[in-house]
Amino acid sequence: MLIQRTLIAEEILRPAEQGRSCPFLVRDTEGDIYVVKGVDGAGRPALVSELLCAELGSRCELPIPNYGIMEISPALIAHCGVEKAHDLGGGPAFASLLIEQAAELRFAQVASIDEPLQQRVLLFDIWVNNGDRQLTDLGGNVNLLMTPDNHLAVIDHNVALLELETPDWTNRHVFSGQTKALDDLVVRGSHISVLDSALADWDTIIDLLPDEWVYRDPDDNTTPSQPTLDARRQWLSRLNEDDIWRNL
Repeated sequence: MLIQRTLIAEEILRPAEQGRSCPFLVRDTEGDIYVVKGVDGAGRPALVSELLCAELGSRCELPIPNYGIMEISPALIAHCGVEKAHDLGGGPAFASLLIEQAAELRFAQVASIDEPLQQRVLLFDIWVNNGDRQLTDLGGNVNLLMTPDNHLAVIDHNVALLELETPDWTNRHVFSGQTKALDDLVVRGSHISVLDSALADWDTIIDLLPDEWVYRDPDDNTTPSQPTLDARRQWLSRLNEDDIWRNL
């Protein structure tokens, strides 16, 4: 779902059970619960990555849970009584709707996912250089959920678009079994055209980013967070160059 509004935090519930980027479960004023990452916990570049990939991924028809930019008052953080809640400080936070009773995708379930969706997720992750989607029969860190009605949910892009170099992890990607299918230029082209269309909305997407994420100091817009938006855009523009797909 494309972002539509700013969310307002009402109650900080507790730290989320998983996540290296210090997420918390937070209830908003509408009563919905979100997995929330703050500037002081995840860092500015990671939040930029989350929103960029949520917007691009939604336009690429990936099943990304509803999300938004959440405002959390300093008073709520200070008085909530939740350990390390200060990680939610530093400005607006990124919020992804909690899917109740969802569980991490297991290796045995991979074959049940529609192959075109597997291909789309694999290509998207290569495009944004998201190496945080690895799974084998020995385990891994997949950042994919299965909902109670057996639908895939694509989450967590905080490491995407940070290391702007040719990926070396594609053979460990959860959907690496689709690489042979993507050797077919017609199949690959059908996906790339969707990614290309999403990138055409770049200017609209970056207008959604809070200054507190884009700049190291929101009161000084001369020092952008790294990597810059221009660098990220340049990386994504390689979409139609052969070298970006050479590791398939």
